[in-house]
Amino acid sequence: MIQQFDRSISKSDVFKSVADYLSGFVRIYSKDDNRPWGGFFVVEEADAEKFITQFFPHLTKEELSISGKLSPKILLVEAGKKLSWQYH
Repeated sequence: MIQQFDRSISKSDVFKSVADYLSGFVRIYSKDDNRPWGGFFVVEEADAEKFITQFFPHLTKEELSISGKLSPKILLVEAGKKLSWQYH
């Protein structure tokens, strides 16, 4: 899901909308909405397969596992902000 929100919508309202959407099929483990570029949600590891089914239906958990553990995240990036590349 790539959703664009109008800039007039507050950051807290965007995070609430995304939390409501995600809660429809996975449990949210934590969130961080204090990053300079936006923030993220971390999905419960036990719900990784539900996350994969929703966002990567053509892949399996085994295909996505690098070290045997998955830590699914949803990033919310503010327009015009940049992220650094990370690989764990």
